[in-house]
Amino acid sequence: MIKNFSNFISKKIDTDTNIIWFEKSNKYIIINNLLKSLILNKIDSNKYPINQFSSEINELEPNNLSKIFNDIDSLLKECNTESKEKIHKELSIKDEKFPYYSKFKFNNRVVKIEYSNKDLRNLIDPKFMHIKSEDNEQIVFRVQEKNKRIYLFKQDKFIGGWGISEMHEFQGKISMELTSFFHNMQESDWAAVFHGSTLSKKNNCLMLTGESGNGKSSLSTILMANNFSLIADDFSPMSNEELHYNFPSAISIKEGFYSSAKNLFKSFDELEEYYINDIKGNVKYLPATNNNELILYKRCNKVLNVKFGHDLKNEIKTVNKGKALEQILPDAWISKDLNHAKSFIDWVKSSLFYDLTYNDNDKMLKMIKDIF
Repeated sequence: MIKNFSNFISKKIDTDTNIIWFEKSNKYIIINNLLKSLILNKIDSNKYPINQFSSEINELEPNNLSKIFNDIDSLLKECNTESKEKIHKELSIKDEKFPYYSKFKFNNRVVKIEYSNKDLRNLIDPKFMHIKSEDNEQIVFRVQEKNKRIYLFKQDKFIGGWGISEMHEFQGKISMELTSFFHNMQESDWAAVFHGSTLSKKNNCLMLTGESGNGKSSLSTILMANNFSLIADDFSPMSNEELHYNFPSAISIKEGFYSSAKNLFKSFDELEEYYINDIKGNVKYLPATNNNELILYKRCNKVLNVKFGHDLKNEIKTVNKGKALEQILPDAWISKDLNHAKSFIDWVKSSLFYDLTYNDNDKMLKMIKDIF
């Protein structure tokens, strides 16, 4: 038995597949039944005996068994180590000037974002231009560039600072702050944020996941043109009640999809183009049409890992939840709160996960229709 071991949650989520979450480190591991029993036995042998796997253990070579136990010891040491949150050096904006600003309105709530220089606007504004407003704001955020770092303030309160290589973290933080404000919620109300796009049609809802460049945003655009309502693109927040909330950004359309997007939306040519970087190149931001239906939140229990390619088969198939999570977890933010971890795992247990590959839009749409 390991002394002073932190709280953990262990749940079976699929055939011979289990998830264990450790509170101290906020780590999730995906393991089979045998490894689960060995790990739990290592934590507390009296509470978690491994008699049911004794025959399988006896069949292992002594050297292999010794290596497995050493690996388990290392894993548990890592999982029982307190996760350290990034410490931001405090900064004051007293007497600082923020001559540029934008206002955005969503859900009858108006935010004002002030910038210390004009170029900072391109970090946030382009994806929200469709909800620009001049109404009176309820809250003010300030973004400052200083010493090659970006600093964020909320009502003059310092939130954090990020270097050039940490812009993804900054984007995630400001997105979370805006989402919380637009829905009148606190950051503590969120169980998770997924690197995925959530869409709904009638009573059905799905989330698209996949590596960057695999076609999530392109597929979101196609679905939106086929009467799906966009709830969130590329940043899908889920509450502790397992509801996926609206993140009102426009869809980022890369240059290679311009001609297809133009065929789907006649107004696409009128959208302004922005240069992101050498990797992403030029993009346009397509606002959600939502087919006259604004969805603030929806329960979403179908997750499709997407991959488009001219040489790929048109195929959709269910996948093991453990395999799906191995793809989703590295890019997801999961709250380290115990109740939120329970909500996330309950959502996983109640959800269906699919792999979707396609080369033909019509066949893809039929496949998606078939799973609803």
